[in-house]
Amino acid sequence: MMENRSFDHMLGFLKSDDYPIEGLNGDESNPPAIEGGLPVVVSRDAHSVHDLNPDPGHDFIDVNVQIFGNKDATPGGPPMQGFVQDYALVSNHAEQGANIMKCFTADTLPVLSTLARQFAVCDHWFSSVPGPTIPNRLFAHAASSAGSVTQDAVAAPAVVKTIFEVIDDPANQASFRIYTSGASILLANLYLARHQTGFHPYDEFRDDCLRGDLPEYTFIEPSYDDDIAQGMFATSQHPDFPVNAGEALISDVYNALRDGPQWETTLLLIVYDEHGGIFDHVPPPALVKDPANAGLPDPTPSTDPPFAFDRAGVRVPAVFVSPYLAPGTIISQPFDHCSIVATVRKLFCLDKTPFNWREAQAATFENILNLAVEDVRTDHVVLPAPVVAAPPPDAIAAANAAFATATAHPKIPPAVRKPTDLAMSMAKAMEYTLEQLHVKTKIAASQIYSAQDATNFLNDAASALTGAAKTMTGGGGR
Repeated sequence: MMENRSFDHMLGFLKSDDYPIEGLNGDESNPPAIEGGLPVVVSRDAHSVHDLNPDPGHDFIDVNVQIFGNKDATPGGPPMQGFVQDYALVSNHAEQGANIMKCFTADTLPVLSTLARQFAVCDHWFSSVPGPTIPNRLFAHAASSAGSVTQDAVAAPAVVKTIFEVIDDPANQASFRIYTSGASILLANLYLARHQTGFHPYDEFRDDCLRGDLPEYTFIEPSYDDDIAQGMFATSQHPDFPVNAGEALISDVYNALRDGPQWETTLLLIVYDEHGGIFDHVPPPALVKDPANAGLPDPTPSTDPPFAFDRAGVRVPAVFVSPYLAPGTIISQPFDHCSIVATVRKLFCLDKTPFNWREAQAATFENILNLAVEDVRTDHVVLPAPVVAAPPPDAIAAANAAFATATAHPKIPPAVRKPTDLAMSMAKAMEYTLEQLHVKTKIAASQIYSAQDATNFLNDAASALTGAAKTMTGGGGR
């Protein structure tokens, strides 16, 4: 599960006469942020970095504006027309608003585009929540965010019951593994913090693939931020981290699976947690509880702001990879992140009772394969190398000027990057869990001032939780 990109932004321009996905015609537009200006039309010139700095708005209220044109989500005029104006407000720069309409092409996003066309693309996968990362990632694991539509509800990751806890029932005789490249919001979950045997460093993934040692369910997390001290860099594709670094991660995962003996029994899903405030032209659907599910609970509602989780978030890229998928497969069945929970429960869990009606009504994808056993593919799709879509010239000039200044004046310290909102939200969630377990860290989340501070805190918190887990379970840490 990657970060914060919309379907149109990443894959919309793959649409063609012989590949008729629900993509872009090229004339889709949004009203301008400048009064009297011309509509801003989608373009094919997205860059790997620098287009989306500052980070576009993707909180609940921002998404309301992007979809409905107003903060209250009141239906009225044409939907999906508020992206440019919202980003202009967030960036405090009217002309910057137009960047939200920039999209990639097969040439500038070659890895994901190749996998989509050579295997299967889902062009109606919607994020579960019209809001930010953490609620959407919780829906991917629990079909619920414990009533949160924001990044700020620090208790939500800790208290929500996840599908991993269900799998852990010994009666299932199934297992899971969570591969991480650093911080993981899942480690803030109280159950998983106490039972960490499912966590593994991503560095082990390829060797596990080559040994045929993958469990029934594997979840891979990208690295969410740079860790300069350790020479590690973000692969999540969250703006404004390099998209090509995420392409390299996707390529690495595919090649590891393709080279291993479990290739023919594995279905790989590449999906994004939410749209990140970036333009998409397809309105998200309203969600209505089926009377057949009247006995199932509702997802815990949000009280501030009020929201009943009765409509989906914006569409995101989703690509399925399997030797049982014919090239050029287009899947238009609507899915959302609850589909992950529902599919895993259906395939691997004896407990078939859904967490809530959202999970019960989510489409599952165990039947998307369209080739018979005798037709299983033996070809090896070779992925192109990731490319760097060049940033605008002014961004290059600014970077060169900063380097020249630092070289000419070595006593001037380099600019200190602030922590991302996601990093701070993860840090606060981890701190909440640490407090529940009476575990201490070297510094408090309130003492984080830089991106490296946040990374150091999260690493320290993970180490502290691992040590606490070993104490609680007599050696059951990561």
